[in-house]
Amino acid sequence: MQKVLILAGAAMISVALLSGSASAQGTTDKIEGTGKELKGSVKETVGKATGDSKLELEGKVDKVEGGAQNAVGDLKNTAGDIKDKLTK
Repeated sequence: MQKVLILAGAAMISVALLSGSASAQGTTDKIEGTGKELKGSVKETVGKATGDSKLELEGKVDKVEGGAQNAVGDLKNTAGDIKDKLTK
């Protein structure tokens, strides 16, 4: 499943970069952020199930980092959209 997500993410990044869009980097951040959130959710769930509080905490940290990276991606996309509208 992880390989499928990686391939899907790579395809989305390629499309964004080839489009020449100013928001391509924002898309990349959002994809990477979502991946971190997903990884964090898995770690947190496994940590809870096994009683591994360290793994559970690492999962929570990954989820927060992923959410922050998603927010940065949103900001970059918005900035790119504004730039596109101003240059038309």
